[in-house]
Amino acid sequence: MLKSLPISFLVFSMVLPRELASQDLIDGVAAIVGDKMILKSDVLQLAQMNALQIGLDLTSDPNLLSQYQENALNLLLTQKIMIARAKVDSLDEIPAADVDQALDQQIDNILAQVGTETRFEEVLNQSVRDFRSERWSDVRDQIIAERYQSERIKHVSITRHEVEDFFHTYRDSLPSMETRLELSQIIIPIHTGREAEEQAYNLISQVAQSLAQGENFSALALQYSDDPVSSTQGGDLGYVRRGEFVNEFEEIAFQLDDGEISEIIKTVFGYHIIQLINRQGEKINVRHILININPTDQDRETSLDLIRKHYFLLSENPALFDSLLKVIIDEAESELSEIGYIGWVTLSQLPLESYRTALFGLRTNQISPPFETPDGFHILKVLRYQEGGAPTLEGFYPQIEALALRNKQTIYFNNWLEDIRSHVFIKIL
Repeated sequence: MLKSLPISFLVFSMVLPRELASQDLIDGVAAIVGDKMILKSDVLQLAQMNALQIGLDLTSDPNLLSQYQENALNLLLTQKIMIARAKVDSLDEIPAADVDQALDQQIDNILAQVGTETRFEEVLNQSVRDFRSERWSDVRDQIIAERYQSERIKHVSITRHEVEDFFHTYRDSLPSMETRLELSQIIIPIHTGREAEEQAYNLISQVAQSLAQGENFSALALQYSDDPVSSTQGGDLGYVRRGEFVNEFEEIAFQLDDGEISEIIKTVFGYHIIQLINRQGEKINVRHILININPTDQDRETSLDLIRKHYFLLSENPALFDSLLKVIIDEAESELSEIGYIGWVTLSQLPLESYRTALFGLRTNQISPPFETPDGFHILKVLRYQEGGAPTLEGFYPQIEALALRNKQTIYFNNWLEDIRSHVFIKIL
């Protein structure tokens, strides 16, 4: 895929605050952007994370580390201007759940690359728990910046003439196009039944009873909690602000007194018991014990039986896919946003290997066998199939159009940044 030129961001602000004149503050600072600082530690951490996402270890290559740090600094400068402009335009509000999801995905990606939490701590020089606590605000800023950038460029459009000019200009550098499939899917989630609910509640009740009898909260969290990050820390979630957790959790946590232990509460994650360690201004230090509500074998078998019935029906008559899908969507209501039409994707864009395996050898109007993911059981239908190959306007116009549009958006965005450059104070240290 053709890569656009890197975007260098300069951040909008007016004056350098007098407090930054202190040498104590300047130590450890990579850059000053208006009234904001970018710390060297933040630059290093971002460089390491970006490298880890593609499996690179920067610790043994100083030149590569320097290159990634330079790129990371540019990205952080990018975020500063986006955050500042988003605030001016009242576009800086992000749901906490979106931040939590993005942060969880980031942590999962890093763990997938390094293998263990111990290696995570060695590479990033901090525990997963501390990383989560410190990175929350940074991830929030990253999301705000990305969404603001999307808002700035969404009006940019492209004509067929511009697409043709782009193709003729860059045709020699365009790689071979990937095979694409237009997909729709049926999902049957694995619902937890009454038995699963009772098992989880009975276990959390036993934990609550042990706490009432004076047993140590941290020891019980280590023994029982299903939170993979905090359980190894005795359930400690560190200091948190409002908006960092789901509402049911926060409503109880922020009402507790120092040392107080909550009653059993239920969230989308399962059953919790919370203890407030202490309060520091608008932040609280809490720990919790989480018991997940895990589907039983019978719950799984129920869903598996249903997906098998659907597959048997579709294997006899694939044309019934859309009718069956409509029935399932009506029954599920808004439960699954992923159900139904997926759209055009390449195999590399599919989220899990199980998708690629299920689609192997399938062509237009063919149905995949059932397969399982954390979301439940799936059946895919290939609506259309397009073999990859050398790029041509006739065969791959939508892909080339997307590349041309992205290139035009990048040029527009860079020009917009240059236009406000004269209003920005930036000092690289």
